[in-house]
Amino acid sequence: MSEMMLAMLSNIRTVEDMVAAFRDEERCRRLLESMVWPNGRVCPACGYKRSTAIAGRDMGKRRARPGLYQCSGGDCRFQFTVTTHTPLHATKLPLRTWLKAMWLLLQSDKGLSSVRLAETLGVSQPTAWRIGHALRLMVAREHMLDGTVEVDHFYLGGRARKHPDDPPPGRGRKGQVKTEKTPVMAIVQRPIDITPGSSAGDARAAVVTGLSLRAAVRAVATQVELRAHLMSDEAKAFVAIRGALCQTAEE
Repeated sequence: MSEMMLAMLSNIRTVEDMVAAFRDEERCRRLLESMVWPNGRVCPACGYKRSTAIAGRDMGKRRARPGLYQCSGGDCRFQFTVTTHTPLHATKLPLRTWLKAMWLLLQSDKGLSSVRLAETLGVSQPTAWRIGHALRLMVAREHMLDGTVEVDHFYLGGRARKHPDDPPPGRGRKGQVKTEKTPVMAIVQRPIDITPGSSAGDARAAVVTGLSLRAAVRAVATQVELRAHLMSDEAKAFVAIRGALCQTAEE
């Protein structure tokens, strides 16, 4: 969490202070951006560090929503907001509701039940449960993996179901049954203490569109410190990932 966000939350002493601090949606968006992007905006699709703001209602325009940005990478041009590809992705709740929930959770030393959170925020209990779960995931994502980090990929899912009306498989590659498995990248940090009974290293997983260099960089750039020591197999995407990450950081 950025120093600005910590200072902001630490100055809020009472519920009345919290309501006053998060009353404006535009200010809440700026605060959330400072937390998600403490070192400047980063494209969640490719990791590129340059983007432009698309004129929206906050700039006197009507088409684009406030806080919409477009990646300046020539091969990307992805449009995103501060919640894109985060646990808050596609949320319909106001950002002020999320920040109020964050403050309430941080103020509770023993945790806050979804029932109590729902009563305070004025939402349903299932919605409060999802809010708490998403915020815990978001806090966990702020701690980048460092040290020795292993990356690998696997496929999640099974074979496509056979239907009685399907034609019989042919020979060779035409006879191969297509699968519906989803490619996933696993990222695991090796623990410093390897004595029996010590804590295991942190682990992350990210769904990727395929085992390509671009997909690998996108998954690793948001989870692993640039100074970390990466270990993997000899897949081409993993072999070239270090140079691609350094180039992205320089840009």
